[in-house]
Amino acid sequence: MGNRIIGLLTDFGLQDYFVASLKGVILSINPEAEIIDITHDLPDYSLQAAAFVLLASYRFFPHQTIFLTVVDPGVGSERHLLLARSDRYYFIGPDNGLLSPVIEAEKAEVLEITGENYYLTLRRTSFEGRDKMAPVAAWLSLGIDLSELARPAKSFERLSWPEPQITDREIRGSIIYQDKFGNLITNLSQQLVASFLNSNQGSSLALLAGRKRISEMAATYSQAPRNKAFFMINSLGLLEIAVFASSAASLLGLEPGDNVILKLE
Repeated sequence: MGNRIIGLLTDFGLQDYFVASLKGVILSINPEAEIIDITHDLPDYSLQAAAFVLLASYRFFPHQTIFLTVVDPGVGSERHLLLARSDRYYFIGPDNGLLSPVIEAEKAEVLEITGENYYLTLRRTSFEGRDKMAPVAAWLSLGIDLSELARPAKSFERLSWPEPQITDREIRGSIIYQDKFGNLITNLSQQLVASFLNSNQGSSLALLAGRKRISEMAATYSQAPRNKAFFMINSLGLLEIAVFASSAASLLGLEPGDNVILKLE
């Protein structure tokens, strides 16, 4: 049990001592833990980006992986700490909405962390990822009974996650994530786009993004026109705006939160 995987996802960056401290706490409690860095380069304080990256990556990990997610603008406040358990995974993080999409996706049981005996300190601190959440993840990786660490949560915060709006002639959505290449990922799923096209056979599509109209659609980056924005269904099954070997975000002046409209031509 001691060699369980713990995946770390934070907005800490790698310049400071934050990530090393998390790992040090975990390894001091469980030297056999296998720690995987999902990312530490999330946009500062962005709960939506953190929730998206967790959703995009968690299901590719071995079952029983523990995910420690620390994007915590409310650190040291009255907010609770959560431990969510599904049939396959465990998720630890602050009760600020970050975990709610993966809780829904996994139909996970939501627990409030109460195992104060396992914290490094009982007082409120400015680094509760290190002082409270990391020790809980480490002790959980050693197989300690969940009843020692947490109890059922009465409620938990839910992230305001945008939902597409569909009419006969268009689907309105939004950009939910920008990756390091400047690709812009939307909340329009492959299933939604396919259903829309099936209901309007013989029609072509155009994407309105900001003040730009994008008419090119490609199956992969390499099949796209050069130096021109296009849209595609990406490896996550979501509609993505891209430019071959360049940044769609820079070219189009768009960012997460901006609206898009997929229209029939």
